[in-house]
Amino acid sequence: MILSKMKKQKNTKPKKEGFLSKLLKKHKQNKIAKPHTTSQIMRMFFKDFNENNSIIQLDENHYSVCFEYQDISFAKANYESQESIFLKWVEYLHSFNYNDHIQVMCAATPVKTQDYKKNYIYLCERKNANESRIAKEFNNLIETCIGNKDEVLCETRQITITTKAESMKEAQDIFFQYQLRTEEKFKELKSKIRRVTIQERLELLYNMFHTTLLKDDGISNIVEYSKNNNLSVYDVIAPKDDVSLKEKNYISIGDKKFIRVLYVSKLPKSITPRFYNRITTLENSNIITTLNITPTDPAKVIRKVNKKISGMKTERLEKIKKANKNNYSYEAVKDEKLEDSIRDAQALRDALQKKKQKLFTNNILICIQADNLEELDKTTKIIKSIGNEHLISIYNLDWQQLEGIQNCLSFGWNNLQMQRSLTSESTATNVPFNTKDIMHENSIYYGVNLVSKNPVFCDRKKLLNGNRMCSCYIWCRKILLYKNNHRASFTSLSSR
Repeated sequence: MILSKMKKQKNTKPKKEGFLSKLLKKHKQNKIAKPHTTSQIMRMFFKDFNENNSIIQLDENHYSVCFEYQDISFAKANYESQESIFLKWVEYLHSFNYNDHIQVMCAATPVKTQDYKKNYIYLCERKNANESRIAKEFNNLIETCIGNKDEVLCETRQITITTKAESMKEAQDIFFQYQLRTEEKFKELKSKIRRVTIQERLELLYNMFHTTLLKDDGISNIVEYSKNNNLSVYDVIAPKDDVSLKEKNYISIGDKKFIRVLYVSKLPKSITPRFYNRITTLENSNIITTLNITPTDPAKVIRKVNKKISGMKTERLEKIKKANKNNYSYEAVKDEKLEDSIRDAQALRDALQKKKQKLFTNNILICIQADNLEELDKTTKIIKSIGNEHLISIYNLDWQQLEGIQNCLSFGWNNLQMQRSLTSESTATNVPFNTKDIMHENSIYYGVNLVSKNPVFCDRKKLLNGNRMCSCYIWCRKILLYKNNHRASFTSLSSR
């Protein structure tokens, strides 16, 4: 009787958990539940928001704010100007600490063509015959430049900053300091910024997962619409069509919209801003290009670099001992690759200690939107071919398309495992500036920007110096006269 009780107590004693069982238990705890409804998909992008300060809460202790900035002329600037812009961008990245995350997004925002033309087409009413003829000529040029598509893609450039905070109030104080710093730095770059509202950020998410634009659905304000109709914001943003996540490398919304996210996998030893500028100015393609930049802890990085240097020096010492044992000099059979690695690591350590460089984890994501699968594959091939020209490998984000969209849009997420460690200068090579577009409403049409391929509409009174644009206008008028009068020679026009 006693023996049977002892055996029973012995069997009921809990067994010691092994390493594999602990790992599986931890994996189950960290496992994210897959969304089953479109409303649950929307909940992946944010937890809460504050309309007054335009701050979005991502999870328990991460908050983000978004700024829209004006593009500046970088692609066609001279070498000294490009170098100055590059160094100022490096200084801006250095101003963040390792609890922050910087997300730079260049998005093609769709706008109805008719709404777009209203701000730039000339009215022929109440004009004399000569003014009406010139207005019609300009309208023909403008319509030819804009095209006949239902929607026009307007470029939007934004910077989203994510930080770690205990509360919304603490995050508000942190973002106020960052806004002052960002305004000061972009003023040096001759650019302007403004804080993006909650409505604009939610509208971007709405347009991403819907086949129609928000304005076409008769919703002017998402938050007010949800309150008036007793709905949650997630229900309003959620698409009415089915969102299919069954495919490996794209997401389909009904049968009218297809989305694919690509990521940059391999970079060459030397890169230039040319690749980023070409991707962000790709014509007739609805593309979102996102740079995710996260500073690392300098103390931890220096410890890792010191450990790496010690390991390489130990390897070199072993090779020296082996050479002496075999009665030949190590200098004769020196491992040049190992010596270069030691010198590079020592140079990196010195730069980190003197605060000349920082180390960042990066990834580059490219989100493509298309109306059909053929157009999606065509745009994908074009982007990959551009990458091959610059010796950059670009791959599809397999089975992580939804997470890719989450990291592409301007909410400030950075939870993908595809990360690459780069120094400050290497990170800043993808300078998020290309060319300045002049798009003044109700102004004069001057032609097409050769870099961005966008039309140029300018009001000289809004410029610091309008004399140069005045000469450009005279030159455009001469070209128009030359087209209408083929008898006049080009030389005679240029000499007038």
